[in-house]
Amino acid sequence: MRFKDRIQNIKYLIIPMIGIFFLLFYIRAAGADIVYSDYIRIINEYLPDVNNASKMFVPDILTRIPATFLARLVNVRTFSYSVTFDRILSLIGIAIMAWCLGYYFYRHEISFKWQIMIYIVLFSLNKWEILLNGTAWAHVVSFGLFFINYLLIDQVWNGEATTRQELVIVIMPVIMLLFAGEYIVSYACTLILASLLGILTGGANGNAGQRERALFRSMLVSATLALILYVTSRHFAVWEHSGATDAGIIEVILQEPLYLPKFFIKTFAGAVVGQETINNFLPGGMPLPNRIVLIIGAAVLAGYILAFITYFTADMLEHTIFPLILLISGFGNHMLVTIGRWIFMNESYALSSRYSGQFMVGLIGMLLIFSMCDKYRRHYRRKDESKRTAVKAGVIFITVLIILGNCYTSYQEINKAKYREANYERMMDAVLNYETYPEEELMSMLEWHKSPDDLYNALNILKDNKLNVFSRPHF
Repeated sequence: MRFKDRIQNIKYLIIPMIGIFFLLFYIRAAGADIVYSDYIRIINEYLPDVNNASKMFVPDILTRIPATFLARLVNVRTFSYSVTFDRILSLIGIAIMAWCLGYYFYRHEISFKWQIMIYIVLFSLNKWEILLNGTAWAHVVSFGLFFINYLLIDQVWNGEATTRQELVIVIMPVIMLLFAGEYIVSYACTLILASLLGILTGGANGNAGQRERALFRSMLVSATLALILYVTSRHFAVWEHSGATDAGIIEVILQEPLYLPKFFIKTFAGAVVGQETINNFLPGGMPLPNRIVLIIGAAVLAGYILAFITYFTADMLEHTIFPLILLISGFGNHMLVTIGRWIFMNESYALSSRYSGQFMVGLIGMLLIFSMCDKYRRHYRRKDESKRTAVKAGVIFITVLIILGNCYTSYQEINKAKYREANYERMMDAVLNYETYPEEELMSMLEWHKSPDDLYNALNILKDNKLNVFSRPHF
């Protein structure tokens, strides 16, 4: 490679590096190393004997995300159970996604302006809760690995995969059982659809040979097997949902017929504008009106439909399947969150920051399709000019909405960083003095809404074993 080409290719690395450092800066500015919320449950279940195999080999092991057992062992033994360790693992997951996108941008010569917009979504702070609450690290890493898998499928689609890559594709769904948890469902269903599409169409230009079709069939079997294994494991799980309704879904539909549709639509709004930003959007800390939130969600949902139609009308199927897979996967995540969280009978759950990392997958797929529609369409049939103008207007509107929503959320979150850090420091003070701290205040401070006995037991475990905040000099 010539020196000039190497210099030009650096641009595919610069923005991801800036993005990762930006997230590192945010974590440093907004966080402190103190356990809270879901960590309380984890401490009670798995600490201090983190190498106890009997806690791992249980019937519902796949719902417990097996990869976390090894990470927890390393964290406790090496870092005295550090939340920062888990947060760095989340950053690694985002870095993997960035690397995959950079490689795809290079292969398909995506314009620099579209790269910027896609990276804005990837590095947006609307996922602040995922970044700061380290218990979600396995989900973020799993999405990074999903991207690798989807990128390899794109290689097969174009007949460019090596034998080693083909092997990885076949075994990947089973490996992902170690990381993905419930998101194995949307991932496996996405692979099943991609496999069927590959078998039926023959890949790019319909030129797939027997080898590629056999690989798609193997991928179909592997993804189906992973899905069956997870569902079987989930059957043995016992779930505790604090605040969940006892009513069945049919009863809820009869009592509140608009609740589920509104919840579903709001998940799309949550992908663009963060929940706290929505609650403090207008001057004076006033929230966005509910109807505006629904309009934003409906607009993003329309963007999914527009991207799906554009993908096929622009004949992208003959060149790449990667953005279609991301679009389908992202849409599946919206459905999965709706199915899993409607039971709390609270539409605000649809806007939670903890789900924005899953939702951004679809937004990235959407923007990739928009970035390439003109590139591939001009090589094929010309469309009616009025329709082309309408599509272009729709693309511009949806893209501007996504970018402005993510940028404004990130702007607000940067301003909140010092307040979040102060809140974590108050948590730290409360934990250090938990034996004399008022019980209700302690539970509220650590975002624990179940038994106070479980909370005190977890903190006793940390103190007795000198873990997390109790391992440091100030104690």
